[in-house]
Amino acid sequence: MKQIDPRKLEKLARKNREASQQRYEEETKKPSIGASKKRRKELESENPPDSRYEGADRLFKEMKKKDRP
Repeated sequence: MKQIDPRKLEKLARKNREASQQRYEEETKKPSIGASKKRRKELESENPPDSRYEGADRLFKEMKKKDRP
């Protein structure tokens, strides 16, 4: 089995990501933002969080964090 150098892999991923962002910007004429930022932006604009369930949501997120190894 071939050993994978993590640094080379990281450089390749960065290079591919930058090339992909550049292609996207050229095709759409819009600045490229990350996928997580897009999701966060969409979620905030579509459904603002209901203030009644804020405590329950926070508790759920904390419990989920504790369940992870």
